[in-house]
This record gives sequence, structure tokens and C-alpha cells, in this order.
Amino acid sequence: MTERFPQETGRSYAYRMIRENIISTELVPGSLVSEKELAQQLNLSRTPVREALIDLAQVGVVEVMPQRGSRISYIDSHMVEEAQFMRNTLERAVCRRLCTMEEQPDLTPLVRNLHAQEVAFSCGENEDFFRLDNEFHRLFYQLAGMLHIYQMSSSFMIHFDRLRNLSLSAQDNRQLMADHREMVDCLLLRDESGVDRVLERHLNRCKIDGEAIRCMHPAFFPEESR
Repeated sequence: MTERFPQETGRSYAYRMIRENIISTELVPGSLVSEKELAQQLNLSRTPVREALIDLAQVGVVEVMPQRGSRISYIDSHMVEEAQFMRNTLERAVCRRLCTMEEQPDLTPLVRNLHAQEVAFSCGENEDFFRLDNEFHRLFYQLAGMLHIYQMSSSFMIHFDRLRNLSLSAQDNRQLMADHREMVDCLLLRDESGVDRVLERHLNRCKIDGEAIRCMHPAFFPEESR
């Protein structure tokens, strides 16, 4: 758990914390969660926690069961595929826009993030690396003036993000960083076709590693898919 942001509503705080713990699999797929226990852990009343669980149920990562509580949904491969398709489509378009904007934005934040990723990787800090990876991709939208699109799409991206988090133990993060370096190089050169090619390859890595992740974590997927 992290502290509540200034001006953050109880509902938003509960949503953010539950979402982050679902992505990190601290809340294990298939497990039951209690509104009362979550409210105590977050120092909130039950109402904002209940509202956050309903919001998460609307995107398919929580099942609200009357009289029984709520259950964290198993990883749905079809939902992952849809989320990956959405990200692939949006992010490639955003990066192409970055290359064609009349005035090239300052890419210094991307370069700084890349250096921080290298530090996190060298120290074996997987959680920090995952957070910086998310921030790296969010910066594309911010620099392109498309941050609202990122915010609107991020709720559904939880399906893909769970698989991405698990993939950190199933793939070589050095290759992810190499992709990131190549993306920044292409953006600096305003190489539209180059960044599109690298980003497509990069965003498909989880699909390539999906079977390995399923073998490593079979209990996180529905029985019929095991």
C-alpha cells in the first residue's frame, strides 16, 4: 500500500490501490477479497471500497458475488489480446505523431527514464523497472499531447499489464531496454517507419512469451485453458 495522494477521493484511492495489487498479483487471481478487510487496510469506509470493486468489475478483473464478497478474476487470454490490440493500435499512432509534429517535443524525459531503467535493471529492482517501463510508455502520450487518451485506455489495459508483470520473470529485460533505446533513437531522428517497426516488435513480446508465462503460473488462468 502507498499513501493517498492530496485531493484524491477515497474511491479513487481504493481503485488505484486495488488495481496496482491486481497487476502485481499481490491479489492472486481466483482469490476472494473482503470489502471490510480492504477498507481496514486502506483506512477507508466500506463504501468507496465497494465502489472501486464495482468499477473494476466493469472492466472484467473483479467478480462481485452477492453475499460472498468479490473474487479477483483469472487472467483472460481473450481480454489480454483485446487490450494488447488496443495498445498496439494507439501507441504506434501516438509515436508516429511524435515523428511528424511540426515542432519536435523535448524528449529529455524519455532519455532520463531510460537511464533510470538501466539503474533499476542493474540493481535487480523488478518492481521499479516495471514502474519505469509504464512511465516510459505514458510519456509518449504526454509528449504527443494525447494524455487523455492514455487515461481513458488505461483502465482496460489492466488485462495486458498483469501479463506484462508476470513476463518480467519469463523474459530478458535487457532486450526490453534495447527496444526502448532504439525507440528513442528513432524518435530523435524523426524516423516514423523505424519507431513503428520497433514498437510493433516490442509490444508483441508478451504474446510471444504467453505460453511460457502460462506454464510458470498455471493457477492464474482459468481451468479450461490450463
